This record gives sequence, C-alpha cells and structure tokens, in this order.
Amino acid sequence: MENTAPCGDFGKIVADLESENLVANVSAVNQASALIAGGKIPEPQLLCRLIAGLASNLEKPDHDSAIKRCVSFTLKAIRVAVIKNRMNMDSSARGEALHAIWCCFMDQGLRRIQRDSNMVRLWTVQDQLSAVKIICTFFRLSPVNISDTRCVTAFASLMLSPYSTVVCACADALLSLPPVVPGFSFAIARAYCHMLATVSPQSPLEVSSMVAMLGRLKQVSTTMVHHPGFSDLAVDVLAALSNCNLAVRKNLLNLMVRLLTPRNISAVLLLLDNELNRAANIHIEYHKMLEEAIRECHAAFPGCIVEFTLDPKYSVFIDSILYIIDIMNPDQSLRGPLLKGLLRALRHVKSPLDLLDRRKIEKLILGGEAENQYKLSTDYYGVTAGDATQGKHQQPWLMEMEELLFVRIGLTRQAGGSYAIPSSSKSSASSSNAYLPEPLGNTDNLIFLVHSGDALLADFVEIMLSNLKKKVKELE
Repeated sequence: MENTAPCGDFGKIVADLESENLVANVSAVNQASALIAGGKIPEPQLLCRLIAGLASNLEKPDHDSAIKRCVSFTLKAIRVAVIKNRMNMDSSARGEALHAIWCCFMDQGLRRIQRDSNMVRLWTVQDQLSAVKIICTFFRLSPVNISDTRCVTAFASLMLSPYSTVVCACADALLSLPPVVPGFSFAIARAYCHMLATVSPQSPLEVSSMVAMLGRLKQVSTTMVHHPGFSDLAVDVLAALSNCNLAVRKNLLNLMVRLLTPRNISAVLLLLDNELNRAANIHIEYHKMLEEAIRECHAAFPGCIVEFTLDPKYSVFIDSILYIIDIMNPDQSLRGPLLKGLLRALRHVKSPLDLLDRRKIEKLILGGEAENQYKLSTDYYGVTAGDATQGKHQQPWLMEMEELLFVRIGLTRQAGGSYAIPSSSKSSASSSNAYLPEPLGNTDNLIFLVHSGDALLADFVEIMLSNLKKKVKELE
C-alpha cells in the first residue's frame, strides 16, 4: 500500500472528526472509510490523530449503530495496514498507532460490558472470553477501578457462565489478580454470592461450575482478610443459602467457615440457628449440613458460646442449674442423690456434639472463680422461703424446675429450711436409686428447654450432663 492521499484530505477529515458537528462527523467517517478501503493511509504524524478522532466518535451516543460499525471496520483496516507496515513506519510510531487502536477497542468493549453487566453470561462464548480479558486488563491498568461496580457485577455474572471455558478463565483470574488488585477477590466474592441467591442452577454443568467457583473463592479467602468489610462477607455468603441446590449450599457453608472472625461469629451463629429451625423436619440432609457448620463455628471460636447463649432459652437453662446448685451447696450429703436424680431425669437429652468450653462450664457447675460471678440472690428466683410448697411462682422456668425437683425426683423441704430426698440422707448415694421415680421420657417436663429440637441447646445440656457425671463419681 502506498501513501498517495494528499495530506489535506486527511487533515480535513481529522478536523471534522474532532468537531462537535454530528453531520461533519458522519461525513468524515464515511470519507476516511473510503480512503482506507482504497489503500490510502495518512502520513504517520496524522495517523494517531485520525485513530483518536475515529475513537471519539465511537463514544458519541447520538451516532447510530451503522456509523459506529463503519468506524470499527475502518480502525481494523488501519490496524492491518500498520501491522504489515505498508507505510514503512519506524517501530516506535508503529507501536504507538497499534496501542491507540488497542485502547480504542478496549474502551468500546468495556462500554458494552458496563451497559450489559448482568447479561454478559448470555453472550457467545467468544464474546464472554473477550469480556473476561477486558475486565482483567481494566483492573490491572488501574487497581482503583475495582470500585466500578458494573465491571465487578459483569465478572461475577461471567462466573455463572454456562460455558466451562469461561468459568475456568474466571477461576484463573481469581488466582492471578488479587496480588495486583487489592480488594478484587472480596468484591467479586460479594457480588457472586448476591447472584447465587437469585440464580438457581438449571443443569449439572452449572452446579459443578458453581461448586468449583466457590472452591476457588475459598482458596483465595486469605487475600480478603485485610479488607475493611471482611467481617460482613460471611453474612453475604449465608444469604446465598436461598439457592436450594444442596451441593451449592454445602460449599457456601464451607466458604463461610473460612470467613469467620471474632466480630461476625455471633451474627453467623444466629443466622445458622434461624436457618436450622427453618430446615427442621423438612430438609434432613440440609439440616445435618447446618449442624456441621455450627460445630465448625464453635470449634473455631469456643469463646463465642457464652455470648451466643444469651438467647433467653439458654439463659433459662443456666438459671435452672444455678437454682439446683443453691439447693445442693448447704448440704453435701444431698448432692449425690440429687445429681443422680437429675441425670436420670434428663438422660433423654443426647447429642453427639461437644462444643462448649468445658473449663468455663466446670467452673459454673463445680465452683471456682466463676461461682460468685453467677451467684443469684434469693429474690431473683421470684419466691421467698416457704413459697415453693405454696405455688407462688413468678418465673416460668422456676415452675418447671420445681416440678422436676419436688414432684419427679422427690425432693422435699424440711421444717428447718433444708432439703432432703427420701431415704438418701443416711444411706450411700448409690442406694437412692431405688427411690427415684421412673425416667421422664414420657412426661418431658422440661420440654421447652431440652426437647425443643434445638441442636445448640442439646449441645449445651450434653456438656452440663458430662460435668454432672464427673461430680457424681467424685461424691460416690
């Protein structure tokens, strides 16, 4: 190709392309297209201005699609001519021209992605792969671009692509970008989980892609920990549990465990407990998944139990234990029979879970530093001396405890204010077994506490019982 076009022709074309007159713009685009198609190329000093002028018209919203297609075809023709070096340009000028064209197409592709950010996964596979490259380049060129929510949304949408090659490209980007783009993995994880909450997989391929992507997010979770919003991310992940696929849910729970912090553990446990209640007797397998997730939360943060058990029903159980302790402490001979009676009465409460910090519970049951901290005044129980036998109760939990102690186990209050269990004060602790009532599996007098189907409460009871057993052995 020879550069035979007069400089004046391209000079006027460039001027018209750079003007604000839309009619002049259109005329200049058509003229440039005709000259380039005819083998005419401007001098190198005008070439970059011509490329910039054509690019600026791609961005103008008032031009119709036909004009923009003409601009794109013209730029592609210029790129071919530059690559073949038909104008004998030096390497520096040639590189500058090619970079200008590349930037033009990048900007064009980025605008399209931003315009259709939620729909990019419906594009052709080739267009989706191009979109992944454009977005990654966009973030690499300037890491602050991570604040562009449209591009973040588009990338998250591509992670849900029905094409495995696109999903793999996204997964590779999740490994390569976080070191150079701070906040990338966090922003993408959050957007992806928001989408999972509303998108249900329609095919096994989509399920496997979601599972793989959640696994990759788990893999890069360590790159998110320094983000200011990291503590909120676990809650966003749990919100995606509205996606009903069990495989997806399982991997969401696995990811959530990796995102636990002291700041979010209480909120996470509360959400899991609520989800557990909703899943009870409906989704058995899902229910087991939630229980396992709760176990992992407790294993990661054992100290969170104390705060989490401030829920009223857990506080009631602690109150009940303290009430029993206040009865036992004055009379050491009463401890063995009373503890055995409690163990027999509550033995229907079983759980394989072993989650609480045993040292704290031992202090609560067996005394020690925590005893004074949890000591309750007589007025707290809502009764005064002698009221127990007259039915004056202000606390519902106290009514349940007195039914257990005075009716089921057979505890009696003596004239002097002390307590006794029939035939237990003079005999060995083991002899009291013959006088204990039948197990309470049928009456379930503590149903609202220990038979509610609440896995966490059952857990709490199980640990209490294990410590009570230890105490019984010590007293025998």
